[in-house]
Amino acid sequence: MLKDTLVRLGALPSRYAWPNPFKIVEYGELLRGIDIRKTDVVLDLGCGAGPQDLLLARQAARVVGVDVSTAQIARARALAATYAGAHNIEYRCTPLETAGFDRHQFDKIVSFCVLEHIANRAEVLGVVSEILKPGGLLMISVDSLEAITDPALIAKHQMDHAVQTYFTPFGLSTLLADHGFGNVRVWPIFRSPYAKRQFEAGIATGFHYRRYRKFGTLARLIVEEYRHRDADQGMFLCASATRLA
Repeated sequence: MLKDTLVRLGALPSRYAWPNPFKIVEYGELLRGIDIRKTDVVLDLGCGAGPQDLLLARQAARVVGVDVSTAQIARARALAATYAGAHNIEYRCTPLETAGFDRHQFDKIVSFCVLEHIANRAEVLGVVSEILKPGGLLMISVDSLEAITDPALIAKHQMDHAVQTYFTPFGLSTLLADHGFGNVRVWPIFRSPYAKRQFEAGIATGFHYRRYRKFGTLARLIVEEYRHRDADQGMFLCASATRLA
């Protein structure tokens, strides 16, 4: 009953209910200053369980999530049934290459730490370029781990999370430019020594946070991110780019 009441009041869904403080900050950093319009049709590439789609759907006309995991899509649909209300969300369990989307179908495409797991990323970005409208916006985050120097930790993270590639700013910028995107902007996040220590601990022991104690970590991440806003290396990279005509 409390959950239903909070949904009706608009207090849920909320990214602050997510269990991982890194993901809470990532969502805010990637979409900072981005205008999601009421007319926008938005694609979430590699949507997973889709908690971010519940938030995007509050602003957009329609949100479509795609993922290759049947379990994640089932979970996403269950979350949408509970939290989405009248918002227009659709989920498809399919690789993007076979999803059958129309050319120039989407106004915006988002992807949260997915591209680094995709081996055929050139093919996928080719499809992204086709289905995004000219002038449309692509917003992605990817794993970088540039600030971590311990090869054993990087190897463990790569194995545990099936990472194909750790991106550099130059590599990500070049990849996007090669696939028809302009106005490319790439910036690091989780740049502080505190974020590095927390992320290294997460690699070693798992990214597990207690429901309420996570807020202390979250607050510190936000403060330290601001304090180290001029640092040029971090755990993730964010990028925004415009589909050229």
